[in-house]
Amino acid sequence: MTFHKDFLLPRILIGLMALAMAAATIPAYGNPTMNPGLTTLTGDALSLGQTAGAFLGRQLTLILIALIGAVVGQRELVLIGAFGMMVMNGHDAILMGLLGGPVAAAIGGLVFAALGALSIYLVWRKPVSA
Repeated sequence: MTFHKDFLLPRILIGLMALAMAAATIPAYGNPTMNPGLTTLTGDALSLGQTAGAFLGRQLTLILIALIGAVVGQRELVLIGAFGMMVMNGHDAILMGLLGGPVAAAIGGLVFAALGALSIYLVWRKPVSA
């Protein structure tokens, strides 16, 4: 495996976003209410076998994809990781805003979605090297 120096800024952006999200996701496996997206869940939905588990599993999967893209640095992997960060955080921000979730989490999701879009733009505008 070769280390790619291309796309350094987008790789740093998606890597930092993924690490920040991992810091909120991994501890939530012990207590799902620690995650801002799960604070309003109660009862069975809060178990890892139900809604909370699906939510955390989705987050962890996209975090791992973004980290792989940030570490490996291949164009397609960086684009996929940035797209995952953009869509997941944008989706969560919209739902938090519409459903009355924590305002700080909704704003953070919008910021992360914008950084994911910026990462996509930065990778996409650079010509493909042969």
